[in-house]
Amino acid sequence: MAVTRPSEFRYFFGRRAKLLYECLGWHLRNATDLRFMNYGFAFDPDAPAPRLEREDEAERFCAQLYHVVATQIDLSGKRVLDIGSGRGGGSAYVHRYLRTGQMIGCDLAERAVEFCRRVYDGIDGLLFQHGDAMDMPFGDGEFDAVLSVESAHCYPDRQAFFREAHRVLRPGGSLLYADFTPARVAPGAALIETRSGLAAAGFAEVRIADITPNIVRGLENDAGRRTVEIDRRFPPGTRRAVRLWAGTPGSWIFRDFQEGRREYLMCHATRPVG
Repeated sequence: MAVTRPSEFRYFFGRRAKLLYECLGWHLRNATDLRFMNYGFAFDPDAPAPRLEREDEAERFCAQLYHVVATQIDLSGKRVLDIGSGRGGGSAYVHRYLRTGQMIGCDLAERAVEFCRRVYDGIDGLLFQHGDAMDMPFGDGEFDAVLSVESAHCYPDRQAFFREAHRVLRPGGSLLYADFTPARVAPGAALIETRSGLAAAGFAEVRIADITPNIVRGLENDAGRRTVEIDRRFPPGTRRAVRLWAGTPGSWIFRDFQEGRREYLMCHATRPVG
């Protein structure tokens, strides 16, 4: 019988993930300068990086992950749902820099929604709502685009999320999706499974890219900031676990990406017209 290595266990999944993010929301409730919770993305050396305002530079690599996923299509003037919006940095970035008509961030963690409503209060067209990605509190065809960045790995039923994303999109609307695969999945198998899952939910024109090298470089480039923040904000007995969650170099998750045991996929899929 195959033995599951510690690095292959799904720690941040289902109810455990919700409990983790509720606890983090409480612990970091006053850390209004920490607005992202993703692994980050580093552009290839010959690719232009987005220009950021000074106050956004500290979390550049996290912002760049949202940027590269969201700019798969033109979102200007569109009504967009960011599902699994966390601390709201990605929703706010896309709304401000890509000029969405309305952005709604939705998250299962009540404390995350409370944080976002407090921190981003007064920004016209940017709203936050509590809700479940597998049972979204929205009507059919409400959105031009659904954005999901590094959240679906926590869902007990990813296929239910795909179906719900398809439902709340208008015909012709786009799902813009990025997430990492579980460990111990044969190379390429996750891409095939994701493609077939999206097709089964009704999506067409599915395009998937492997962006794992960019994620690894993002984690390497952002390692100093992440380590400083962890040491500053968490007591010594918890820091090893937080470094694993944050993907810092030396952690299991980082080595999985670096050594090819996990992939990080980015996707664009369309709800067909008619």
